Amino acid sequence: MKWIWNRCRRRQEISLFAAGALGQEEKIELERHLAVCGECRNHYAEIKTLTAPLAGWEKNLSGIEATPASRMRWGSAVHDAGAPSAMGQSALKNFWRISWEELIWPSRGAWAGLAALWVAMLAINVSLSDHGSDAGARASSTQEIMQAWAEQNRVLAELVQPSFTLPAPPPNLPHPRSQKERSWEIL
Repeated sequence: MKWIWNRCRRRQEISLFAAGALGQEEKIELERHLAVCGECRNHYAEIKTLTAPLAGWEKNLSGIEATPASRMRWGSAVHDAGAPSAMGQSALKNFWRISWEELIWPSRGAWAGLAALWVAMLAINVSLSDHGSDAGARASSTQEIMQAWAEQNRVLAELVQPSFTLPAPPPNLPHPRSQKERSWEIL
């Protein structure tokens, strides 16, 4: 985490220099920079201590050979991986595994919160919905509303006495489809 606070942006070059993978001009320029920058010099020393044991890995591990059984397993694994049916299945399996690991698992708290929110919204929707209404009840409700309106106007007129005029009925409310007039005829 120390590299975040470093103002010098030559970490990658230092790593390549420690591995011996820089060209001659870049190497000379980086050596000049290391002579001036203490933070980069410390980073180079850390990288060099890590890479020194790995520098001669070919000499140290030259005597190690794979057993015939492991060679057979590797060969069959490579052969099976190249089969067309295995590729389709593994791609789908990898898609779900990667989706789970990258999208869902790191933010499982957010997904759980969203799921709880959806459950709460579903419960509220079910408790507020009107289960007893059907199409016939809705069709007659418009007539009931108009009758209640007329009754309220009549009661209001009686209370206020003859000096009060009745208000105009509400604008034309749409009629249910079952009560609409049909202007066409079947021949």
